[in-house]
Amino acid sequence: MNPFRKLFGKKKPAAEAVETMERSAPGEATMLLKGRTIEKTVVPEPGKTILQHAKDHEIDWQHMCRRGTCARCRCQVIEGAELLEEPTEAELRRLDPEEFDEGFRLGCQAVVKEQGKIVARNKTYF
Repeated sequence: MNPFRKLFGKKKPAAEAVETMERSAPGEATMLLKGRTIEKTVVPEPGKTILQHAKDHEIDWQHMCRRGTCARCRCQVIEGAELLEEPTEAELRRLDPEEFDEGFRLGCQAVVKEQGKIVARNKTYF
């Protein structure tokens, strides 16, 4: 078993994610994206990255390269990490194991694999 699978399936949702979940209908597929100043709930589309969702919905999500090298799109997945593809090689090179433990991913690399509830906040290093 991939060690990252264990990490993503056992996170408790933050209080803000629980509040969001209570406002959504059970089983509803939603993605709450929190940018620098804008927060929107959108429908997650399998095959698209978190960053693609943010840009498509005009959420102020920091990014520069879209290749996983600059890490400006770094985000914390508060809920729904199990609905994302496994971390890419670019993420494994760029993020520390402790960051994965805390739910961090690179928005340009984190691809939605199935619909469900996902909550992510853009948390760049600077």
